[in-house]
Amino acid sequence: MQLNDSTIVDRHNRPTVTDAVGLRTIFINDGVQVDPYGISAVSIFARDTVPTILDSNGMVTAEPLMQFSNLNNGVLVSGPSEAQFAATNYVPTSAGANCATGGTCAGVSGIYRYTTGAPGEFVVVLDGGINLSGIWDSGTGSSIANTASSVKDYVDVWTVKLSQNSNWQVLINEFSLFGDTFFSVTQPMMLKTRNSLANKHVQLGSKVNIKIPTEITVENRDIDSSIKNIFKQSIVTSASCEIVKLNDDVTLPSRVTVSSFDDTHGKVDISADNTLLFNWDTSQLSAILAASNGGTANGTYTIQVKYRLIDETILSPRFPLIVS
Repeated sequence: MQLNDSTIVDRHNRPTVTDAVGLRTIFINDGVQVDPYGISAVSIFARDTVPTILDSNGMVTAEPLMQFSNLNNGVLVSGPSEAQFAATNYVPTSAGANCATGGTCAGVSGIYRYTTGAPGEFVVVLDGGINLSGIWDSGTGSSIANTASSVKDYVDVWTVKLSQNSNWQVLINEFSLFGDTFFSVTQPMMLKTRNSLANKHVQLGSKVNIKIPTEITVENRDIDSSIKNIFKQSIVTSASCEIVKLNDDVTLPSRVTVSSFDDTHGKVDISADNTLLFNWDTSQLSAILAASNGGTANGTYTIQVKYRLIDETILSPRFPLIVS
């Protein structure tokens, strides 16, 4: 995941206690991504304490391990562009403009929009590299130090108001911080990958998730099964993709790149089972191709993904895709 200019680890990608972990949530109403009217706070608790964290009204009452808060009482008063939700507010280093001296970085203790221009998608960052602090008592402004730093299962509790006239309610997600991503072996890992393209045909003008499942096989015979099992979950990193238009007309360039690896770096999501997803807006194709004399937007394209796997950089085959 990419937030501003910083790479963060998605909650599904086996984050460790030292990673900057992106706790993303997507709000959906009747099948459509929407912004809630307000987001008051995001509170982090150990999963085994869930029965004790809410009061009789279903609101957070226990002191969390970490609390992310927002300005303006969390209300999106001027719509999705409200400044407190801007990803550019996230500064991940203690030397950053939003961080106080002494290593405490209160400026990142907020809730940020993950995808600019897309409704309903927000993220908080549990940064293992900095001693984060967040506001717990909104009345006094007292802070709470981050203590979500152990290998265990957690929940992130989002306190939201779905509409102006609705009541505040909590939505609970889960994530884990791992310790088994750090291991040693006595021989080089021999990994075999196999990619495929789930999409075969896309209608021009649609905005779709391009899905590239990735199968990983550990070919070392004497590697312990516990290590092999790690590779069944998300172990792929730094994914990007290249999309190229193919032209048969001899008066046109035979290959026109409409999305390069550099363009898509940090924009390719990786699911818990190593599936790569790229949200492709085909409504922009006509303008991109017209600027490079690349022909019409309808036709055959190829999609190739690139990603890191331990010490290897993997390039998949080029998969054909029809846009009509």
